[in-house]
Amino acid sequence: MNWNGDEDTIECLESLKTLDYPSFDVYLVDNDSQKQSINNIINYLEKDSFYRSATVKKDDLSSFKKEDKTNLVFILNDNNAGFAGGNNVALNYIKDNVQEGYVLLLNNDTIVSKDLLTAMVSKFNESDDTGFVGATHYYYHEKDRIQTLGGGLIDLVHGECTAVTQPGTRDEFDFLTGSCILMSCDVLRDVGVMYEEYFMYWEDVDWSTTARKKGHKLKISDTGYIYHKEGASIKSLSRIYYHTRNRILYMKRHTSGLVYYKFLIYIVLYVLKESFTNILKNREYSMTLIRGLKDGLLKII
Repeated sequence: MNWNGDEDTIECLESLKTLDYPSFDVYLVDNDSQKQSINNIINYLEKDSFYRSATVKKDDLSSFKKEDKTNLVFILNDNNAGFAGGNNVALNYIKDNVQEGYVLLLNNDTIVSKDLLTAMVSKFNESDDTGFVGATHYYYHEKDRIQTLGGGLIDLVHGECTAVTQPGTRDEFDFLTGSCILMSCDVLRDVGVMYEEYFMYWEDVDWSTTARKKGHKLKISDTGYIYHKEGASIKSLSRIYYHTRNRILYMKRHTSGLVYYKFLIYIVLYVLKESFTNILKNREYSMTLIRGLKDGLLKII
C-alpha cells in the first residue's frame, strides 16, 4: 500500500522482481496520496518491462476483471482509510475473486529476499493447521540487525504487544507483524479481512488473534526475510494517540470479565499518572494520552 511513499513503493516493486517464485500478481493500493506520488508510480509502471499493469479506481473495483496478462493491479483509493482499510480494499477483491493460491500482505517500505515467497509457502504447507506465516525482519539501514523475528507476544495485563527479536527463544507467537504475513486464499476467506477501526497500529495483533481463535496456527518461515524501514513517516504524537486508544479497543474486542477490568484499572491509572507528571513540560504529549484514553473508553465495539 502506498501513501505518499512512491520512492519506497518503487524500491519494493523492484525487489519483488528478484523473487524466485514461479509467478505472482501484485495488488498495489494507493491510500489517497498526493497526485504527484500517484503519477510517479504510474510513470514507473508504464516504463517497466516486468510489470503489465492495470489502474482502477476503488469505486470501479466491483466490476473490474483482471486480464490474464496483467500481473499488477494499481488500485486508487478515494480516501486515506488507514492501514487496515487501505489494505482491505485489495484483500476483499482477492477474497472474492481469487479462488486458490496464497496471499502475501507486504508493506511498501520493505525489500524482500529472493527466496521469501518460496520459503513462506513451504512453511505454510508443512502442516494443515497453519494459518498465517511471518518472516524475519531486518532493519533496512542496519542489515545485519534483527528488527523482529516476524511476530511477538501480547501482555493482557498491561495491554501491550512486544516483538520477539532473539532467535531460538520462542516457537510460538501471539501475533505476526503486519508488514509481512502470508496465508492461503482459503484462510483469508475463513478469518476475514482486518478490523478497520484501529486506523493504524494493533490491526495485525487483532487479525492474528482472530486467526488463532479460529484454530489457525501462526508460524515463522525458516528462511526468507525482509528489510524494513518501519514507519518513518508516522509522527510520534500519532503513535502515542493510536497506541493508547487501540490497546483499549483490542482489549474490549478480545478479553472480558476480570482480565478486562484489571487492564481497565491499570490503563486509567497509568495515563492519569503519566499525563499529570508531564503536563507542565510537555502539555501536548499529556493531552494526546488523555485523548487516546477517552476515545478508547468511549468507542463502542
